[in-house]
Amino acid sequence: MDYSTLNRLKDKLEQATSAAQVASISAEIEKEERRLREAEEREERQRLALISGVESLRSNSPSLPLRQQVEGFIERGKVIIKEEYHHITEPGLAMPDYISGPKSDQWFSEIHIFNSRYLKCHPLHDQIEKVCKVHNRSYSAHDDMMGYLKALASDDAFWEEKDKKENKSFMRSRKTIAQFLTEDIERCEDFLENPNDETVGIQLYVEITGRYDRIIDGFGNGLYQYYAEQHFYDPKISGESLIHNLTVLMNRLITYQAEKYPPINERYAEGVPRNMGKKVFIVHGHDNEAKQEMARTLMKGGFEPIILHEQPDSGRTIIEKIERFSDVCYAVVLYTECDRGRDKYLPVDQERNRARQNVVFEHGYLIGKLGRDHVSALVKGDVETPGDISGVVYTPMDAGGAWKIQLATNMQDVGLSVDMNKFCR
Repeated sequence: MDYSTLNRLKDKLEQATSAAQVASISAEIEKEERRLREAEEREERQRLALISGVESLRSNSPSLPLRQQVEGFIERGKVIIKEEYHHITEPGLAMPDYISGPKSDQWFSEIHIFNSRYLKCHPLHDQIEKVCKVHNRSYSAHDDMMGYLKALASDDAFWEEKDKKENKSFMRSRKTIAQFLTEDIERCEDFLENPNDETVGIQLYVEITGRYDRIIDGFGNGLYQYYAEQHFYDPKISGESLIHNLTVLMNRLITYQAEKYPPINERYAEGVPRNMGKKVFIVHGHDNEAKQEMARTLMKGGFEPIILHEQPDSGRTIIEKIERFSDVCYAVVLYTECDRGRDKYLPVDQERNRARQNVVFEHGYLIGKLGRDHVSALVKGDVETPGDISGVVYTPMDAGGAWKIQLATNMQDVGLSVDMNKFCR
């Protein structure tokens, strides 16, 4: 952890000569200490996740990167040796040392699944599979597996190649769960209407079980040839068993889709024009460059930017115009350095940059109208953001354009179709 900034601020505090300087530097120290505490807490959570396997394959939360999962297996293997190692000391009883216990059994099961899903192209795949199947709780099998995992974790060439493939796939099409659900339900329907080609059905079964097992709780319950403890779906399935399993899974996908991803525009009245699905409302201040860059980005992605002052007045007041033209699928709020302000008890030299008051007002209005998940707030420069809008995430509008990826991701997460290549170029 880098404490150099904190130490520098403390030195400055000792040299401060006025009450205003003391108050300003003290505020910076408090901010830096909070940042360091948060960083330490993140590191501790990551360390515990690796040891305890919280982010393992059987978790319902989003998984760690694959290489970190392998490192997690190694850390858990070390713990298992300490807790479940058995050494026979009875006189006259010749029996080799062994490792036995629930943690060891779960460890081998998860590695078996991980190996089947992600390591089919790795040279160690067959060795890992063999040890998983015939380990018989022997110490030597555990030791062999630890050696394979360490070799796997240090195989930089394999992970670099895997990262390249994932990045290419991400840039081609980063589909949301909602989009996958729609496509997979249609694929299930197509196969079940004409289940003659079992090869297609088996491939569909493997893809669906691998995709949703960690997302939908109890996804495999009631299926033929499903092993709940290992979360293992036997791919060697055919005939009526295959049709039964796919029918059950399709119905679960339909139910999950209805619960988690209702139609995006159902909150609006039927009289709202259908083309609102491409309209994005832009809330802005005096920074014309930020406004125009946002509008160009949205247009590249096939969306229609709605900028209030460009819309006809037709005798309406400002609030009436906002009500009229905010029937949109999404909204973007730009916090830019337009005004300056401070707490009335602070000295003048502690004034900070703030967004225009209309920006804060329209931000809250759009959250109430569209829902918090349909509004993204971006910050350009050093701007003080409102302190009483809880749960709002502010994305820095950086010069490098990383904000475009975050905005596109946010829009995809609510079901909007966004072409990353067009949106982020």
